[in-house]
Amino acid sequence: MRVLSAAILVLMMPACTSMLLASASSGEGGVSTDNRSSAQVAADNTISATIRRKFSADSTVSQYAIGIRTIDSNVTLSGTVGSFPARDRAVQIATDTDGVNSVRNQVMVNTNL
Repeated sequence: MRVLSAAILVLMMPACTSMLLASASSGEGGVSTDNRSSAQVAADNTISATIRRKFSADSTVSQYAIGIRTIDSNVTLSGTVGSFPARDRAVQIATDTDGVNSVRNQVMVNTNL
């Protein structure tokens, strides 16, 4: 049984590798690269940390786990909150943060939270 399992594994490996390579070359999934400079990465990390700190201090949004991703000073917010005012407040906090170019809002509202 072990020999059969090993043989199946060996036969499946090339198929997995070719799917991974095809995925990476098409731009869908696979391995991605970050072309930002170290200074830009540091600036993006500072923006995210500042927004996170502001979220923690704000009574409207502090109770929710809102994801913050910053790339080239463009912020994406994600997660789920319990009200539309909480979602709007999160967007406003991010928008008002120094250094932010744009805010992409992917925060969902679930009033059953």
